[in-house]
Amino acid sequence: MRTLLVAGASGALGGVVARLAATEGWAVRAMARDEARISAALRPHLAGVAVADARDRGAVDRAVAGVDAVFSCVGASVLPTLGRGWRGFGAVDWPTNRTLVDAARAAGAPRFVYVSVFHQPELRGLAYIDAHERVVDHLRASGLPFGVVRPTGFYSALCAFVDLAREGKVPELGHGRARTNPIADDDLARVCVDALGSPDPRLEVDCGGPEIHTRREIVEAAFTALGKPPRVRNVPAGLVSVMMTLGRPFHPRITQFMKFIAAISTRDLVAPLHGRRRLADAFAAHAASGATA
Repeated sequence: MRTLLVAGASGALGGVVARLAATEGWAVRAMARDEARISAALRPHLAGVAVADARDRGAVDRAVAGVDAVFSCVGASVLPTLGRGWRGFGAVDWPTNRTLVDAARAAGAPRFVYVSVFHQPELRGLAYIDAHERVVDHLRASGLPFGVVRPTGFYSALCAFVDLAREGKVPELGHGRARTNPIADDDLARVCVDALGSPDPRLEVDCGGPEIHTRREIVEAAFTALGKPPRVRNVPAGLVSVMMTLGRPFHPRITQFMKFIAAISTRDLVAPLHGRRRLADAFAAHAASGATA
């Protein structure tokens, strides 16, 4: 049986990938800084848990020992709320995944699959995108067979709009007409697991969901899920970008991510269509659960 290390298994996407890979015959080893963060629902699908901080090369070497592939979606949180880490993406996503790549190469792991972000080339200068693409550059230079998956965005993160709608008005950055096609976590996991089994030694996949929405339609869908009329507060994207530049020293992670959001709010980002799950269904399920993203 092939063994897969899932770095980021305590997160939404990592957990879905771990479960799907297990159903397809992988012996899945979850890697997390704290074993208690591995959900009870995920544990029956696991062959083991490797407790390791991805910045600790010695711990990562032990985690990757004997694996046939590594999957990583580990990185700083994309939820723009406090209490989820202060350091920016360049200080988290890049060094942690560089360590994983280097350890996988030293261990002779046959494949490494990494989740980056769908973007246009001119957006590479944004800290959020650059941190991910530095990992991709490192993978290309590593000599490892690899897969890179670049989603436009996934439903579990967008459910934050439902939380905002529940509280009142939702801020809309820019004009709301820019189009995109976010993808369900389950459908994205399917792309990732397929990349693990692909014979292509240098696979790069851009992916989005099956429906194309404007940014305004995404916000309206959050209110619809709650049975409430839309209440939108328009905020100029340029103003947000300036404010986030000024605020960067105080909370790098949130300001870097919000600057990314401001940049994509006024441009179309539509990737090849994958999957079948609808955003409205994900929002409805999240609204009914009463949980927060």
